[in-house]
Amino acid sequence: MRHYLDLSDAEIAEAMRVRQSTVRSMIARALARLLRELGEHA
Repeated sequence: MRHYLDLSDAEIAEAMRVRQSTVRSMIARALARLLRELGEHA
């Protein structure tokens, strides 16, 4: 949502009905997984 819709953490949190800290941790976990997956295929 952040990159595709250009939304801030606050806007994502409101849309998902979660706290901003939850949004940030979800993004961090997703990015870590993406980097791990890409690293396995490089």
